[in-house]
Amino acid sequence: MFRLRHARIAAGGVAIAAVLALIAGCSSGSSSSTAPPSTSASSSAPASSASAAAATNIRMAIFYYNPSPYGVASLKGAQEEAAKLGIQLDSFDANNNPQLQTTQIQDAITTGKYKAFWVWGLDDPSLTPVINTAISKGIKVACADYTWGSLAQQNTLNSSPTCATTVGQAIGAEATNLESTMNTACVKAVGSGHCNIAFLPGLANYPTDTVRENAMTAYYNGKSNYTFTLMPPGQYDQSDSQAVAQTFFTAHKNINVFATFGDQMAQGTITALKLVGGYTPGKNIEIIGYGGAQEIVNEVKSGTIYATLGLYPVSESLLGIQYLDEALKGQSIPNLVNIINPTTRPAIINQAYLNAHPNFVPDWTLEGEPG
Repeated sequence: MFRLRHARIAAGGVAIAAVLALIAGCSSGSSSSTAPPSTSASSSAPASSASAAAATNIRMAIFYYNPSPYGVASLKGAQEEAAKLGIQLDSFDANNNPQLQTTQIQDAITTGKYKAFWVWGLDDPSLTPVINTAISKGIKVACADYTWGSLAQQNTLNSSPTCATTVGQAIGAEATNLESTMNTACVKAVGSGHCNIAFLPGLANYPTDTVRENAMTAYYNGKSNYTFTLMPPGQYDQSDSQAVAQTFFTAHKNINVFATFGDQMAQGTITALKLVGGYTPGKNIEIIGYGGAQEIVNEVKSGTIYATLGLYPVSESLLGIQYLDEALKGQSIPNLVNIINPTTRPAIINQAYLNAHPNFVPDWTLEGEPG
């Protein structure tokens, strides 16, 4: 979404950087914000926009994952809140490159311009030294999406001494929520019969993908009434996932449930199924996305898609910038915020939830716009 939110790194090193190099896709602002230009992956200069009269002398920086729809939505949420508060905001797009993100943060510290950083960390462990340098310089740091730390630490959502506040959700719950959603989709598809599940991951050997894939594979290996098949990765891209799905479903005519790590990959797969023929989403195959994007929520409402799981990049950024502003003004802020709540930001978005919450507003769109 891409995620990519799904483009966050939990282990550093050259191998991970090489994997990330495969993913291409997916401001100082005071009283207004504009759609961000894409910052070059070889530059640490900020993308910025500015109004003639700044309402405050507070200047912050956002360091975000990439120019995917998820990344852009996280940026636009931050720009929206900064404009509301009269904060000057510079944006730094690391384009999935942990080394570049480290350089961007170090350069931002060196300028001496910033009072606060809102960080979507690509590789938390390798970033920790430079973040500690920022903190030692009096810069407030807030952390997005997961517990700051290793994959094991990200499994549950906890505060961290690295971050003035952490706003996100637990990665471990993402796997278990997918399992429960795939199981109920199987009941809809085959009742108590044997269920064939196909799962489309985002990237090969990608840390946060791999840990969830391993958890789900282990879970289904212990259940004889399921067959769980991992497809080749869809690269968190709609066109790539369409190609992967077209090849896979041409060779596999007995799949009951399809699920994936990204809404854009679900969308690509639906197009592939139309080309392959023999499958009708919502009729003889149940589709599960991930992201809660507006377009996919609409297809959940119509019955084309069985469910999607919720991600909230805009809401996270709104809160992150708000809390940094309050911290700079000497106000107390929560050191941990679970972005998931059952009323307005659910973990699982299906027809039952939408019928019970008809006024639900998705957080973002597949175009990277706030919902």
